[in-house]
Amino acid sequence: MKVAVLGAGALGSILAGHLARAGEDVTLIARGDRAGYLKENGITITGVAEFNTPCPITSDPSELRDTDVLIVTVKTHDMEAAISSLAHVRFSSVISVQNGVHLNEQLAGFFGAACTVGSSAYFSGEMSPNGDVRFTVNDGFFIGELPEGVSDRVQDLSAMLQNTGIKSEPVANIQTFQWSKFAAWGAAAPVSILTRLATYRFLLDRDSALIFARIAREIAGIADKMGITVENSGLFPVKAWVSGSEEEAVSMLQELGAYLEANAPEHRVSILQDLERGRRLEIDETLGYAVAEARRLDVPAPTLETCYGLLRGINRNL
Repeated sequence: MKVAVLGAGALGSILAGHLARAGEDVTLIARGDRAGYLKENGITITGVAEFNTPCPITSDPSELRDTDVLIVTVKTHDMEAAISSLAHVRFSSVISVQNGVHLNEQLAGFFGAACTVGSSAYFSGEMSPNGDVRFTVNDGFFIGELPEGVSDRVQDLSAMLQNTGIKSEPVANIQTFQWSKFAAWGAAAPVSILTRLATYRFLLDRDSALIFARIAREIAGIADKMGITVENSGLFPVKAWVSGSEEEAVSMLQELGAYLEANAPEHRVSILQDLERGRRLEIDETLGYAVAEARRLDVPAPTLETCYGLLRGINRNL
């Protein structure tokens, strides 16, 4: 398959690097200094995987021709401009590693529902100051048809990714995976910004873990009102967090914090990395969408709404 990866941040570099190392026909769409650096030095991955590999790079989207697969990795607030630059390209399949659940509608609105494939990325990384990318978690890249189902192309996409070393699995209920991850990310994002702590640290702290638990439960309530049930998946036993009491959820989150302290102590939520670099936070398209849906569906979400308001204030002053 011919693959284009849109965006050369941490996840885009991890994906393009693994695809290139595996011999896949991949082009990474990068811009500015990052594009120049990668053309000269290749992609260097450390952490879960350790390698350096050359990869075809373009900083001019108009150079791209018809391609089988597009993987979108840019931030949600950059997506509209980024995908607009690819209006001339025909894709068979488009998938995304972005945060949030609104991306299905955005991608389908631009590329068409027929080529939009559901996905949920349970892997993470962080850009290093020297240009390398530290691959911190490799817990799965789940792919499925929307609204549900597994097709031949889903199986082929997942097999391709699995062959590169990125864990991947085709799933029939992709929206469950998307909302389950969003419940975790949507809780982690405001807690990480407001505490400025590494992930394991805010999970080990009872007070911040309690806020995390309340937001996750509120987001799961929104999904439930839509007819989508969250489930346990990998590092995120979201169903367990929302099924019992708050105290039980806090206890499980503290256990997760202890696991991350032992196995991924450097992991930080991507939005915290953006804050530390003075970059705009992707909150309106993610948390803002959840708040709007909660109001529309009449689902109580007081903790989410309060934290979203605080993050909007931070965002305006960056």
